[in-house]
Amino acid sequence: MLKQFSGKTRALAIAGIAVVAVLVVAVIGSLVLRVGVGEARETALAAAGGGEVVGQEIDREGLWNEYSFDILNGDTWYEVEVNAFGWVTGLESSRGGYGNGGHWD
Repeated sequence: MLKQFSGKTRALAIAGIAVVAVLVVAVIGSLVLRVGVGEARETALAAAGGGEVVGQEIDREGLWNEYSFDILNGDTWYEVEVNAFGWVTGLESSRGGYGNGGHWD
């Protein structure tokens, strides 16, 4: 099929096909590699060193979700953010009771 085109046109067509193939593989890979709320919760608990999840928020960003968990471990509060691929992207901690100035707003 590509034999009827000149060398330059044929090279551009092959390059275009390769780019499309790479993009398709990247999109499929990102959809397969994303994590659900359960796995994100386990990742957040591990980052906080255990404890109890006392609040969670899920932000839907297009095809991916971003998760935020409030975790109480002893007298330390943690806010852990986990991205759609299960990586911890934010970790804040504070000592003291919830709502008395010892925790973020």
